[in-house]
Amino acid sequence: MTTMRTALFALLMLPLLAVADQKIAVIDPMQALVETEEVKSRNARLEASLETESRRLRTLRDEIGKIEEKMQRDGMTMSRQEREKLTDDREAKGLEFQTLQQSLQRRVNNDRQELLESMEPKLLQAIEAVAQARGLDMVISAQAMVYVKPELDITRDVTQRLNQQLK
Repeated sequence: MTTMRTALFALLMLPLLAVADQKIAVIDPMQALVETEEVKSRNARLEASLETESRRLRTLRDEIGKIEEKMQRDGMTMSRQEREKLTDDREAKGLEFQTLQQSLQRRVNNDRQELLESMEPKLLQAIEAVAQARGLDMVISAQAMVYVKPELDITRDVTQRLNQQLK
């Protein structure tokens, strides 16, 4: 039984021994993208274009809160018609809130998807350029790692390379 465990352990360790002499680095690809000037600028433009709708969402949320407060505070003294009107108002505002929120979320998701599709080839080029410049054999996503020495993280270098490529 011990021999079998030793053999199994040795088999599992073989892939690690094969890469032991290779130069490996890690990258957080999303952080590398998010930190680029291009993405920061694009996010600022998106936020600005959504400002009117975002303001409307905040207003609706506040109005719904005020209606609920009034119903809680004065509900017992209101007529049935007043309660029904407030309930209808709350439901209408809630529906508008939900519809607007979904619309905004779709716009943000579409923008992010478009951004990722356009930036992915540039990101891969930047990773490859940094890897070649550093003489790396392998670059692994940081999300796949539990612990990495900070000096093995090339995220900042890739962001700088992307900024240079996008100028």
